[in-house]
Amino acid sequence: MTNQYMTKLYHDLLSNSPQTVTIDIPADMGTGQISQVVTKQGAVVSDWKMNYFSDMNVQGVSSEDYIQMLFCLNDGVSWNIAGSREGACLAKGESCIYRGHGKMESLCYAQNSDFYFKNIKIPVPYFKRLLQDYFEDGEITVYEKKLLTGISKVSITPYMEHIFAELQDFTHYRGGLGYLFLESKIHELLSVYLELRILSPEYCCISKSERDCIIEAKRIIDSELAFAPSCEGLARQVQISVSKLSRGFSMMYGISVHAYVIEQRLERAAGLLLESNMNIGQIAVLVGYTKPSNFSAAFKKKYGVMPKDYREASRIK
Repeated sequence: MTNQYMTKLYHDLLSNSPQTVTIDIPADMGTGQISQVVTKQGAVVSDWKMNYFSDMNVQGVSSEDYIQMLFCLNDGVSWNIAGSREGACLAKGESCIYRGHGKMESLCYAQNSDFYFKNIKIPVPYFKRLLQDYFEDGEITVYEKKLLTGISKVSITPYMEHIFAELQDFTHYRGGLGYLFLESKIHELLSVYLELRILSPEYCCISKSERDCIIEAKRIIDSELAFAPSCEGLARQVQISVSKLSRGFSMMYGISVHAYVIEQRLERAAGLLLESNMNIGQIAVLVGYTKPSNFSAAFKKKYGVMPKDYREASRIK
């Protein structure tokens, strides 16, 4: 009886989990595939990876039922909208958000180009419900004006790419948990997008050279975590002002430089607690804490338990 129950439970969890549907590009047309998964709320998350042997002309109606979020991660593309003199385009590293207009769109995928897009379609009723649940009337008016009319564009940030990577992790969860995880990531991505496009329009004022400096600062932190320089030291190394580094880092990664260093140190420490036999003091020094007591206090603040208890709990499991 127990085996039958567990078998049925496992089957139900699998059948009720988010399912990815994948379509391969016909071999005589090109290479690549299109995959998508649909959430409980009807949002559609899809990946488009394509390379065609010849120019590929396609057209279709952009449904008014969805808010479209499109991210161009490789070769760019442009498309025309019926009845409009102006077209739309996305270059590598750009993204856009807009409501479908119910009109015919036509575009051409150029031959021998590597296209890679991520697309998230959010049902308009679901989107409006989110606005009603979380925002005041004045904010809702601003968001609807910005997002439900026209096309809004922003550059893809490293933090967005981080969310893209995490989106794939929904397969680690079974049943309704998979849907819950997917939708939480869609909410996170939407929040980042709204902040960059509407709440922080100054992001657009960050030059490419400044963004490169900020990305290099993050690389330095990641590679020298135990001895990560101060914000002032980082600014000197990447040759940017402290104010630009601080503001830009928070905008691109959603966290301050100081908070990021602490977060990464504690996450690395958690991994070492589970994967190594080093004692607490050794781990504390290895991730950049000179006093084990300071490390233990910071660890408990993040994980809710002392490092020793964290390790012992994992061994019990």
